[in-house]
Amino acid sequence: MAICRYTINKEFTVAASARGQVMVLICVSLIALVGMVAVVSDFSFMQHQRNMMQTAADSAAMAGAEELNYGDLVVAGKADAATNGYTDGTNNVTVSMNNPPSTGPNAANSGYVEAIVSEPAPTYFLRVLGVSSMTVSARAVAYEGNGPNCIYVMDPSASGAMSANGNVTVNSSCGLLVDSSSASGMTVNGNVSISAPTIGVVGNYTKNGNSTLTPTPKTGVIAASDPLAYVKEPTVGSCAHTNFSLNGNIGSSGSPYQLYAGTYCGGISVNGNSWLHFNAGTYVIAGGGMNINGNSTMTGTGVTFYNTTGTGGYGAITLNGNSQANFSAPTSGPLEGILFFQDRAIPGTAAGSTINGNSSSTFDGAIYFATTAVNFNGNSSANGYSIVVADKLVLNGNASIGNNYTSLTGGSPIKGAVLAE
Repeated sequence: MAICRYTINKEFTVAASARGQVMVLICVSLIALVGMVAVVSDFSFMQHQRNMMQTAADSAAMAGAEELNYGDLVVAGKADAATNGYTDGTNNVTVSMNNPPSTGPNAANSGYVEAIVSEPAPTYFLRVLGVSSMTVSARAVAYEGNGPNCIYVMDPSASGAMSANGNVTVNSSCGLLVDSSSASGMTVNGNVSISAPTIGVVGNYTKNGNSTLTPTPKTGVIAASDPLAYVKEPTVGSCAHTNFSLNGNIGSSGSPYQLYAGTYCGGISVNGNSWLHFNAGTYVIAGGGMNINGNSTMTGTGVTFYNTTGTGGYGAITLNGNSQANFSAPTSGPLEGILFFQDRAIPGTAAGSTINGNSSSTFDGAIYFATTAVNFNGNSSANGYSIVVADKLVLNGNASIGNNYTSLTGGSPIKGAVLAE
């Protein structure tokens, strides 16, 4: 009996010991499981925070890149981060804007802007393990690339700020944006076809007749500021010519009539069957405008026409009649990519300009009339580009607008922020 009792007690002791080991293992497993849940839960929360922070960093870097020409990229970047919920210096948030970037493949390139957003974030489950907070950060780098749009209509409220009537076909390789908040900010009537990668209108549009818009315009978009506001106006020098005028069959003796850059006080007026070559440089038209009528042929490479007021008061640019114009803007320098440039101080009540030519005409460069109306019927060359920025715009005839900026040292004069890192 003693042996039996001993055997029973020993078995009981072994069983109790086994149960104790199981309990220990269960407790250890529970701690590990809780730790894993803590890690997964807190890190999932951190990842969510980082995703939001990355959006703020991306936006801040792009805002900074857009301000490279204006010198306030730090202010712009931090303001943009704040609109995305991360205000520098608030709740231990840090927003750093660096130009050039502090690290990475573009660290020495002043054309790139870096944004770094960081914030200590509290933990929840990890507190059990003694970790009460973790710093979350996100980084982005952006630069100024070619802007997506090349047609901007700037009037903020006019009905028909952009219009096309009659038989009009426009094929654009870049986007179109109308700032007008009017319910008919863009109007098309008749046999009109407009095709572009994007068409945006701040207000709305009206379409009548056999008209097609591809794609369907997006309404309610955010208005754009003047995309060429950074370009400095050229200096108006002393008069090289006053009331310059040509009449009759000019340049018909086998070679074109040569015009040279300088200040034309009282403008340029040409009538008759003329053959003209504008040598490279800046043509400052100080009053009187430029009027070319008749069956004229005009060429000019590396030219900018700057239209301002002066002798006889302000006059519009008018290229009319069955004229052929083949103009291209400078490919480098302060007026790179700018073909026609109207003085920004000219009021919107001034006469609008007409940039027309025959089917062989090409206008490679920016048609820039920020405060006045433009009537445009033109093309880009096969390997060229056109940009139109006007207060109001009327499209006529058939136009093909390209976006090949490879001839320009700095790419398109209209910039758009592009994420690089």
